[in-house]
Amino acid sequence: MNNFIKQTNSQQRLFAIIYIVFGIILCFFNKGILIMAARVLGVILLAYGILELYIYFVRRQNVTAIPLYTGLPCTLAGLFMVFSPQSLIAIIPVLAGVILIVNSIMQMQRSFILKDHGFDNWLWTFVISVVTMVAGIVVLLQPIQTLAFILQVVGVFLIVEGIIMLFNEHEIKKYMK
Repeated sequence: MNNFIKQTNSQQRLFAIIYIVFGIILCFFNKGILIMAARVLGVILLAYGILELYIYFVRRQNVTAIPLYTGLPCTLAGLFMVFSPQSLIAIIPVLAGVILIVNSIMQMQRSFILKDHGFDNWLWTFVISVVTMVAGIVVLLQPIQTLAFILQVVGVFLIVEGIIMLFNEHEIKKYMK
């Protein structure tokens, strides 16, 4: 048990912080900002991809094909993000729904581990993970009217999930003392 806790504490904290940050971004930034961010990221990927292709075809510094394998996908992804950021943004709720479902399954398993080791608050973790799973399924099956609303709902659930993950880590630390 101690080994399990030590291995997952830093990962748990990192994922919790990432979920909270992405949740806040999804709640407070509208679609226009997301389109601009997608285009900026697309330009960065495009520049990196072109540089890698230049290294592969023109400079020929490497014997391996690694610059080709990184340059081509980065260039294509960059072009897609620059010229069709709306398509990328339309995928976000689906990806967020999948992330919510997968993470809720992981949190369910974690709640059962907490139960097996006598933690009193395991049921809260389980209930929240079920609610998070239902939210993920709803996002996947019925995309709500507007992307902004979907992003806000997903953002709230990511924030809640991140807070719960930090709470679980705190509870485990109390148990370990």
